[in-house]
Amino acid sequence: MQKDGITTDVDSLFEKKGGKLDNGKYVIGKIPKKMPTLTDFQKKLKERNNCNELAELLVPFLRGNSLGIFDCESKITSDAEIINFDMSEIKDEFTKLYASFVILTWVWQKFVLRNREKRKIIVCDEAWLFLKYQESAEFLVNVARRGRKYNVPLFIGSQFIDEFLSCEERKNNY
Repeated sequence: MQKDGITTDVDSLFEKKGGKLDNGKYVIGKIPKKMPTLTDFQKKLKERNNCNELAELLVPFLRGNSLGIFDCESKITSDAEIINFDMSEIKDEFTKLYASFVILTWVWQKFVLRNREKRKIIVCDEAWLFLKYQESAEFLVNVARRGRKYNVPLFIGSQFIDEFLSCEERKNNY
């Protein structure tokens, strides 16, 4: 998406001038631009005549809707030694599964695949949520299997060990 001149060029992610930021701090050199969100993407789709159906499918994932928790700019960097995602405020099981799926996908893309020589560990608590649906259980098995290839173990935590012991994906893959 080309918003405010953002292209494939890394320098297009920054304003060319220094100055005062919104938080009151001063910066010398480049200032990061505001990054597009899912809402921005959905608005662009609505502007196109042949993308209305896709734009409507995205509505539940936009800020203010039931699954809109990720419709924002991310301030997370994958250079940190430990990255923790606290989902204790999410009470709905499906929303927690959705958030876990999105976070685990981000962890794989931005944490595991970067800097492959650095040893990493993925810990997934409440992993029993993934076993409730075949597709999400297969996703968790896939992360574990691919993690072995990259020397990144997946540790899972759960209060419901019986669900893991009876899981078909576990029986078929291990």
